Amino acid sequence: MIQKPIALLFALVIFIQAKSQNTPTIITNAKIHVGNGQIIEKGTLVFSNGIIEYVGTDNNTFYKTATIINAEGKHVYPSLFALNNVVGLNEIDAVRATHDFNENGSINPNVRAQIAYNTDSKILPTLKFNGILFTQVTPQGGLISGSSSVMKTEAWNWEDATVKKDDGIHINWPEQSPWGNLEKQKEQIEKHTQSLKTFLTEAKHYCLNTPIVSNIRYEAMRSIFNKSSKLFVHVNTAKGIINCIQFFKQQFPEIDVVLFDAAEANYCIDIIKENNIKVVISNIHSLPSNASKDVDQPYKTVAQLFNAGITVAVARNGSWEARNVMFNAGTVAAYGINPEQALQTITLNAAKIVGLDSLYGSLEKGKNASLIISDGDVLDMKSNNIVQAFINGEALTIDNEQKTLAKKFQNKYGIKN
Repeated sequence: MIQKPIALLFALVIFIQAKSQNTPTIITNAKIHVGNGQIIEKGTLVFSNGIIEYVGTDNNTFYKTATIINAEGKHVYPSLFALNNVVGLNEIDAVRATHDFNENGSINPNVRAQIAYNTDSKILPTLKFNGILFTQVTPQGGLISGSSSVMKTEAWNWEDATVKKDDGIHINWPEQSPWGNLEKQKEQIEKHTQSLKTFLTEAKHYCLNTPIVSNIRYEAMRSIFNKSSKLFVHVNTAKGIINCIQFFKQQFPEIDVVLFDAAEANYCIDIIKENNIKVVISNIHSLPSNASKDVDQPYKTVAQLFNAGITVAVARNGSWEARNVMFNAGTVAAYGINPEQALQTITLNAAKIVGLDSLYGSLEKGKNASLIISDGDVLDMKSNNIVQAFINGEALTIDNEQKTLAKKFQNKYGIKN
């Protein structure tokens, strides 16, 4: 039995915690980047219990007690999303034992990135340090790689980190490479396309009927056919994109398809728009796929899709590389869209693609208070400096080992910032 003094102490702690959580936080005098293209100068943002209660220009508060953050001269942004990466699934590129993103076999829809996510990864704090609070961890390899999940970049374990589990199944569309024997490639493409068609047909029949024997690979596809999750198709070439869209339109029109990577999507704008397909463009900082393209085409593609009315997001593949996705979006801002539209490609549009835009992606009343405060422009490599971050209203630590090492050697050699 707990003695009365101890019981009273526990009750007092619980009361203090509840009171602390209920105390509103007010950010004032900030340049608020809403995430939907809107900017509020000298704005005020109020959140309590993890929910945004007010966003606007009214500096008068109606709260008797509140935590005030004077953000004069600073910028407030929605939490950034890093889509399509292996952060938390891969620690050291050169050490195979730290790779947990690619399973044996060609068809693995039952593979789940969520349960392999390592919250103790040394890479995660570097994403958070740049303002990325959510990452879509994605399996790789094979014809069907498995399901991705949206995870927090700060958490105790994978259960605590999960924001949206199994948001979609990833497939790698068979397409032609500019290298190698074209006839053999054609045979392989036909073979893999037929394998994909056969598997999807069998999975569809399985999901539409009451199976006698459970099959974990077919079960994993159930959410695709009932539209509770999406099919993320990784495809790059214009021919591959067109073939992919026509294949699913003719064979499986009930499946909600999203194009990932999509380097040559600029050649397929009409068919993408006609079929209302969302697109994630990966690896902006790269050369075009062939010498006949403009050298800056990878920078222009996002704007061409955005200005055509297509929902497009920017991503950066890999593990440690994913922490620079905001600078990829910054490059896009110089090639056909403005900075607020570029910001949208890693906030609201990214949230739409993974089905979280009702909760995250923009700073609007009723949405979760997941946001960052920066000294400068978050899209600019030189001025980006995150000073505070919140997930669901909870303040995060934004230090990392690289920052600690930088301070150590700055002090050792007397280097000033």
